This record gives sequence, C-alpha cells and structure tokens, in this order.
Amino acid sequence: MSNQNEIDDILNELKRKRESGNNPPQPQKKAEDFFYSFTPPKKEESTISEKSQIFNIDFDNNQKKKTEKNLNNNFDLINDSFNKAPRRGNIQNEIFTSPPDDGAPKNKKKIAVIAVAAVLVVAIIASVIFAVAKSRNKEEETTTTTTTTEVSTEAAVQVFNPLTGESAYNENAVGKRPVACVVENAYAARPQWGIDDSSAAPDIILEGEVEGGETRMLWFYADYTALPDQIGPVRSARPPYIKFSELFDSIFIHWGQSESRDNYVGADAVFETDDVDHINQMAFSDSVGLFGRDSSRGVSSEHTGVLYGDALEAAIKEAGFRTDIEESSFTQFSFNEEAAAVGTESCMSFSLAFSKNTKTRDWTYSEDDKMYHCSDYLTDVARTNLLVLYDETEYISKANYKGTGNAEIYCDYKLSGGNGKLVSLGTITDITWTVSDGTLVIKGTDGSEVKLNPGKTWIGYASSNNGGTDTNHTSAE
Repeated sequence: MSNQNEIDDILNELKRKRESGNNPPQPQKKAEDFFYSFTPPKKEESTISEKSQIFNIDFDNNQKKKTEKNLNNNFDLINDSFNKAPRRGNIQNEIFTSPPDDGAPKNKKKIAVIAVAAVLVVAIIASVIFAVAKSRNKEEETTTTTTTTEVSTEAAVQVFNPLTGESAYNENAVGKRPVACVVENAYAARPQWGIDDSSAAPDIILEGEVEGGETRMLWFYADYTALPDQIGPVRSARPPYIKFSELFDSIFIHWGQSESRDNYVGADAVFETDDVDHINQMAFSDSVGLFGRDSSRGVSSEHTGVLYGDALEAAIKEAGFRTDIEESSFTQFSFNEEAAAVGTESCMSFSLAFSKNTKTRDWTYSEDDKMYHCSDYLTDVARTNLLVLYDETEYISKANYKGTGNAEIYCDYKLSGGNGKLVSLGTITDITWTVSDGTLVIKGTDGSEVKLNPGKTWIGYASSNNGGTDTNHTSAE
C-alpha cells in the first residue's frame, strides 16, 4: 500500500471514531484553514511540555472538549503515519508563510512554541536594555547631584589688602608689589590731591621731618592699579623715606632727589647702593604721561607737580620693574578679624610732635565711624590706626645748598628701632618696634604680638632723641 493510502486509512479510522460518539459530525477543516486560524493558547490550557504529547487535528471549539484519553489512543498510529508521509525538506524546522499544496498536516504546535519563544526572547532583551539604561540614568543623576553639592558647599576664598587687612581687595593685585609716592606737606601744598579720596585714599601715610622743621609724607598703595585720578604735589626723595619704603618691597616714585655732598649721603647714593626700583620724574622718559602740573591754585611751581593714577601701571611696565612681591622683604602687619580695643587706656584725642622743631599733628576720635580725624591738612583725613614710631635722628648740614652759599640742614633717621604707641578704637597702648631681616616688626612691651584693626593707618615717624613727644589728651584731662 502506498504511503498516501495509509494516511487516508488512518484519517478514515479517526473519522469513524468521531462519528461513534454522541457529537454530530463536524465539517472537516483543511490544513490551510488550521494554519491561518491559529491563535496562541490561553493560560489555563495545558503547558507546552504537555501539549507536545497531543496531536489535535481539529481545533474547533467542540473538538477541544475531547478527553486526552481518546487522543492518546491514536497517538502512536498517527505519529507513525505522519513520519512516513512525504515531506518538503525538513518540515520540523520550517515555518511556511503559505499553505503547502499537497494538503499534508504540519506541526503547528512547534510553530506556536517557536513564535512564543521568539516573543519571550524579544521581551527579555527589551527588559535588559531598559534596566541597563535606567541604571545608567540613575548613576548619571547621582553623579550630577554629588558634583553640584560639592561645588555649592565650597567656601569662597576671601582676599585681603595686605596693608589694611580689609576684604574686597582686587584679586589681580594679590602678591604684587606696592608703590610708595613722596608727597609734600608745606602749607602751600595743602590740601593734597588724593589724600581724602573717598574710594582710593592711601593705604598707609608715613609722615616725618625732612628739613627746616617741615614734614613730608610717603603714601603707600597696595594696588598700584587703583590710585586716585591725581595725587600730589609730588616732591623729591630723602634717604629715610627710601629706606622705609624698602621695608615693604615698594616701587618708589618721586619728583627729584637730594644729592650727596661732603658728609651728607643723599637720595642719589641710596638708590644706587640699595638697587631700588624707582621712577624719578626728572629722569623718566614718561611716554605714558604719568606726571603733569596743576596750576589751578595759583601757587609756585614746586607745589604743582602731580601724578596721574591711571598711567602708573603703564609706567611701571615701561620701566620693566619686577612686580611680584619678594616675601622675605615685605612687612606683613597682623590684623584683628574684627575691630577691637588695642589697650585698656582710653584715648579720644591724640597729638604728636615729630621733633622739637616741628608743629604737632592733632587727631580726634569719632564714635560715629570709629576713626581718628585730622584737619591739619586743610581737609578731613580719617584713619583707623595711628602708629607712632620713635627713632634716633641726626641733623646733617650740607653747605652751599643749590649754589646759594647757604647751608641746608637735613633730618636723618637711623632706622634703629625703639618705642612707640598704637592708637585705635578709642584706646592706646605702648609698643616696641625693630627692623629684622629687612622688615618692620611691632610687638607689645612684653614681647607679645600686636594686631592692628582692619583699616587705613597713619604712621608718625618721630625723633626719640631730638624732642619728639606725644600726648594722650584724654588721660591728661
């Protein structure tokens, strides 16, 4: 018997078994109807492993109700006939997209299993991709949050003016050399241009005797890019001022200088022997327009020389000077974090005579702004700290001054150290001072550290051996 006849007999036998039951005969479905009407099994049906033991030709709803027992009775016969039937290639490993033309039954269960497995694989891959992406996003969020937190909690670095101890200082000026400008104090020179500038007054004013009972000043600016528009009158250099400026590693600026003669050592010699960086109006090419004259007051020309602050940076660059501070030769004062009394003795007004040949400089304390005020300069000059340094002085005569046939007597300071006073916040205390390794050192009489209050300072440079005196008028009263 041919293979096809065997298959037909098997199918007829199955048909008779179905007809022997009580169910009415159902129309036989073609293989292509079964293939295109297939739907995935529901969850309550048998598992895939159980279904692999059942070969159900008809998926009609009534036929699904047949018992597994009836189907198993025909399993061996059907399976044997199916294996003997002619096949197109390896039908167990093929999935057709169109029905076979020979009408032979196909392994639809395996097709379903493969389809479900494919869906499961795709779902698993998608889940893994989603989980990895979510994990990466979470890591990125955590990293971003951590970085933001670290930046936001970083403390801002405060920058302080090294000469005043005040904050809000120009960051670009940190570590740069200060400048020291010679300014005269003759009566015709008052009020000096820039001494009371509201935003750029000198950080430190040093005042001491020069000659003829007159005083002269040296103005220090920590930031040479932030001078007033105009300062002056700018006058000539003297040896004590040059040496004092060296204690702060300053660039020295002046208009003229004293010349050496006989036993007098002038400014010219000190500039050379100490190798001081300085700008002298009388020797400077001044292509940047640093110096000029202001004749608006109607005084003699020696009281009209001025310096224009906005040209100083370019002038220093033109001169080619070193601009970074040499720490070993720079005096760094100590400052209180907040203003505090410097002593236990009250001091509401204070006067200083630089020597027996000079007039006094008078200061009065104001509770309103916690500063000392002086009107001797024909304008209101206010300072937070008054620092008095007593030094040994010598009067040196230079004959035939400027060819006049007359002698000029200079006051020379030895920079030898000594006693002094610190006045601040309505109080006063005794101090000592020395020069150590080229810097100024201030201490209490017991050797303790002395701190200034943040703010601008006036230094009274007085004679310890030629009549310099100070008076605390509060204690005297």
